[in-house]
Amino acid sequence: MRTENQPLLTNFDLIIFDFDGTIADSLRSYRELDQQIIKELYGVWEEIDEIIEFRDKIKNKSRSDSDDEYYLALDRKYGDGKRPLSEIYAKVSEIFPRIRSKVKPKPGVVQVIKKLKKKYNCKIGMATSSERREINFFSSNDSLIGREINLNEYFDRIVTLDDVKMPKPDPEIYQQLINFYAVPPEKVLVFEDSLLGITAAKTAGTTVIAIEDAHNTRDLDQIRNLADFSITEWKELVF
Repeated sequence: MRTENQPLLTNFDLIIFDFDGTIADSLRSYRELDQQIIKELYGVWEEIDEIIEFRDKIKNKSRSDSDDEYYLALDRKYGDGKRPLSEIYAKVSEIFPRIRSKVKPKPGVVQVIKKLKKKYNCKIGMATSSERREINFFSSNDSLIGREINLNEYFDRIVTLDDVKMPKPDPEIYQQLINFYAVPPEKVLVFEDSLLGITAAKTAGTTVIAIEDAHNTRDLDQIRNLADFSITEWKELVF
């Protein structure tokens, strides 16, 4: 569906944002992270488009926002398949600070969040597959996002990967916010970009506006079919 069919935001008591690909224009930066991991662990320089295609294939197979299966698959493809996950994640932790400093907010999203906070009498939550420490970083002046908006201050409640047992597409992360505020699912609006995230939000019974991202094009038809509404840029959102 398109922008002319958008719901009235005043109809909702709780509005929830995903983070990566929805607030943060981060998905290509994270594939640059994978590119560096492959280079430093396996001595191979892989093209970004190839990494995106491979990641999509693994994610569609595993149907989980957890990265464990993806990194194990990388190790099988570029290594001998015997490297411990702990060693791979250690390399991720080493490289990631160099990558995340480049991540910007998606155009228009900061203005949307600030306007919602000022204009509407509703709770604003975040449901993200990022860890709490990453959200704290992106809330700080050390990040390009944090210099425009302190996420920890603007969002009433943030649920991260650290807070759930089951990642998206399981609805647990959305259900936590719904239960905390005791809001009926039909009074909850979610902004999401990925098929896994939209699946989680719809399973929780919410209304979903898809934020179409260039790195989710392979799932675009499914995203448009599953979401209630769809926009390509934040400036299309009707207030």
